[in-house]
Amino acid sequence: MSLPKITVSTVVKLLLASLVVGMALAWLDMDPMDLLSWVRDNLQDVFGNAADWVQWSVKYVLLGAVIVVPVWLVLYLLRAAKGSK
Repeated sequence: MSLPKITVSTVVKLLLASLVVGMALAWLDMDPMDLLSWVRDNLQDVFGNAADWVQWSVKYVLLGAVIVVPVWLVLYLLRAAKGSK
């Protein structure tokens, strides 16, 4: 797989789009460092919440496995014994 060639027109389009977006962000009184800080803070929140969710779910998975795994094992062994006849 080859990447498309980057042409001068692509660079000009990127520059114009950056100019327009930069002007819009300046009009909204946003600073690049504020924007980067906001992204960093939100990513930290997302990963923190994901870690909390995993910790919460592992407890319930283990609790359910105490019942589910032995029942599955009995059914599996019964099916295996039935198939070996």
